[in-house]
Order: sequence, then C-alpha cells, then structure tokens
Amino acid sequence: MMAGNKLISIVFLYACMIFGSELDVNHHYNSGKEAYRNGQYELAIQEFESILEHNWAAPQLYYNLGNAYFRQGNTGGAVWAYESALQINPGNENAGYNLQLANLKVKDRVEMPEPPLYFQWYILLLERFTLTDWINFTAGFLFLYALSFLQYSLTAKYPFRILNSTFITLIIVCSLISIHSLKKNANANLGIIYQTQIEVRSEPNSFSTRLFEVHEGLKVSVIQIQNDWIEIELLDGKKGWIEDSYIRKL
Repeated sequence: MMAGNKLISIVFLYACMIFGSELDVNHHYNSGKEAYRNGQYELAIQEFESILEHNWAAPQLYYNLGNAYFRQGNTGGAVWAYESALQINPGNENAGYNLQLANLKVKDRVEMPEPPLYFQWYILLLERFTLTDWINFTAGFLFLYALSFLQYSLTAKYPFRILNSTFITLIIVCSLISIHSLKKNANANLGIIYQTQIEVRSEPNSFSTRLFEVHEGLKVSVIQIQNDWIEIELLDGKKGWIEDSYIRKL
C-alpha cells in the first residue's frame, strides 16, 4: 500500500511539472501578446524570451518575438527571430515577408545576381519544406510505388506501368532534394550580428589588425570558435574574428 501511494505521488508530481510548465508558458505567451498589443515591446520581448529559456520553441513564438524586436527598432533581434521561425517552418509566409522588411535595414546586405528562373523555382521548392517533409514525401511515394508495383504484377495493366514510372521519378527527385536539404542543414552553422557596429579582426584577439566592419542584422557563417572568439565568413567570402557576445547563433 505504501509503495502504491508513493507511485501515485510520483506520477502526480510529474504531471504537475508538465502541466505547470505548460501553464507557465501559456501565461508568458499571452502576457507577451498583450504587452505587444499595448505597445510595450520591451515587456513583450522579455515574456517571449522567457519561453525560449524554458526550451519551448514554435514558429509563431519566433514570429511574434521578431515583430516585437522589429517594432522596438532592434534589427538584429528581428532578423534572428524571423530566421528562427523559418528554420522550423520554411513555408511561413508572414515570417518570410517580415524578414525581407527587416533585411532592408541591414547595412551590410550583399545583393547577389539574380539566378536563372529554373534555379529560383528549385530553391523555392527546396526551402518550402523541411528535411523531415522531404523524407516523408520520399517514403510516401515509395509506399505508393510498392502498391502500384503489386497491382501491376497481379494484373499487368498498362496504367499501373505508367504509375510505376511516375512514382520512380518522384522517388528519385525527392531523394535528391532530401540529400541536398540534409547537406544544407549540416553546413548551416549560421548566426546573426547582434551589435550595432563591430570591428572584425584578423586574429582572435582585440590587438590584431582591423579588417572590416559589420553591422547588426547581418547573417554570417560561423567557421570556428576559439575561446571567446568566433571566426565568421560573409556571403562575399570575407573572413575574420569577432567576440562571441556580438553574435546570436541560429
């Protein structure tokens, strides 16, 4: 009987921890939205950031956080939040549109030549879905191909032969896009500059040669980390070192 009561107590405490945490998150989220509606953007940011500190993340949370940063005039925070929302849900059109608006305020943005139309379509398709989505598409078409192949084996009807060829093509295409998405995610060690203006150094110390400057909101690649310094690379190939406190990693 004692053991049974102890087990019930443990289950009850565990349930309280889970539901209590959810209630706490809901409280901060609703408080953040209310603060945003009232124009209290700093308070809204504090509420939304406190949710992230509890390891809760969702596209809508990042989107609202980005809006609060944008209204506050914090370009770096806005870009980081919108980029984070799109990492979870690449099809979030609102976050994508607001990210474009925020990037207009980034001083160091590099205007790349417009790629061919077919490549634009491919990139749009690639970024429309997550890696998990593409893997699920591949598995789904593979399953449909197995069913179609079985039907063709039993009936030898011509339409199933056409379906088999179609599904094989879709499986190959989705597999290749999945591989591309996997490599893209594996190499995507990125961050957003979080200070108004930063001097980039040639070595990981404040006494080395000043190479160039970067400004808040710029997205950079993180090459390596050494002590409290991070080597970054810009889209145009420039490299240098900044203190890790000046960047917020995605």
